[in-house]
Amino acid sequence: MSPHPTLNRMSAFTRMLGLEFKSIEVGTCTLTLPIREDHFNSTERVHGGVIFSLLDSAMGAAAFSVLEPHESTATVECKINYTRAVVGGELECIGKVVHAGTRTVVVDGEIRQDGALVAKALGTFARI
Repeated sequence: MSPHPTLNRMSAFTRMLGLEFKSIEVGTCTLTLPIREDHFNSTERVHGGVIFSLLDSAMGAAAFSVLEPHESTATVECKINYTRAVVGGELECIGKVVHAGTRTVVVDGEIRQDGALVAKALGTFARI
């Protein structure tokens, strides 16, 4: 499928974090994040909020890709499991639409680093 026409855009927040689009098609989005020192928490591991932001961004873009041109989306709920600490390198996140309903879109998200699972999430996004 071809990319959704309005998906190649980044917010000031996602640019500040350093998120990069790897691929995006209808129903799926892959983002990457090269880890920087300013992503670390006080224990010199990547802050959980950075991990969540990567997931929310990829999942939100995947949700947005299945909407009608006049619609937008917002995160309603997200459940995340952190499975491994990150201390450097690059992360890859894939968001995939599980169900696109008339009022909400359910999206699965995974972050991996060198094949190892870093975090897993399931989110619900409103169709606005």
